[in-house]
Amino acid sequence: MTSVADELRRAISLGAPLYNAGDAGGCLRTYTQTALKVADGSTATEGERSTLRDAVQRAAECSSSDEGAWVMRRAFDSILGGAVAARERAAAVAASVGPGGDFEMLSFEKGLMGPRWRVLDDVIMGGRSQSNGVTWDAGEQAAVYSGNVTTDGGGGFASLRSDDWAGFTSLGAARGVRLMCKGDGRVYKLNALTDADYDGVQYQSEFVAPPQWGAVDLPFTGFRPTFRGRPVPNRPPLQGANIRSVGLMVSKFTTAGGTLADFRNGPFRLSIRWMRGFI
Repeated sequence: MTSVADELRRAISLGAPLYNAGDAGGCLRTYTQTALKVADGSTATEGERSTLRDAVQRAAECSSSDEGAWVMRRAFDSILGGAVAARERAAAVAASVGPGGDFEMLSFEKGLMGPRWRVLDDVIMGGRSQSNGVTWDAGEQAAVYSGNVTTDGGGGFASLRSDDWAGFTSLGAARGVRLMCKGDGRVYKLNALTDADYDGVQYQSEFVAPPQWGAVDLPFTGFRPTFRGRPVPNRPPLQGANIRSVGLMVSKFTTAGGTLADFRNGPFRLSIRWMRGFI
């Protein structure tokens, strides 16, 4: 019996060349036929069936075959990349945990697990802040984000951003993110990105980590959409299921677009032991 992954990979191997040759309609038909076959079969999970049927419906409503083909391809990729499976696992865990509980998403207790992290500091706009990236502290059993932030040169922020990671989609079962962290009294931001645009809108929530290890809850309702430090109106609320990547930031700017009254130049250090979704 052919697996779901094999069926989808075969469809991509047939559909992608058609698309690249200019036949978006042929590509869409190939993807749609495979999606319906898999959804009606016995090997797919309920989450995979739902994802594929929803994609077929949305693709049929698209104004062009090109757009529809991409709707189908993204659905295939979400299954092949493990995002659908992650959502299913999280839903099962959420059902067993109950309100107020949490489930593991990303743990640094045994090392730097999960996605790769990239530095994105104010040097891109002439500033002089500098992140040290993410390091692992064996004694603390935690990831450490540190560096130096300064307004010299006209900047005033330092940040990290993860690559896209399927594990974040488990947050679809959560009301927010819970951090086990320890800080230096500074205001930090947890950023969440929901699309593939590297320089697009990101949702931000401010927090101050306690001086000793403690949990900080950041409900999705408290995240604000921003673009380059400015609030973005008329954006939908953050949904955990849509999170593709996350980031950490220390900045002189608030999520409301103002300036922190107690911002100070100098070194910073934030330790995080784990990130979990809370119900």
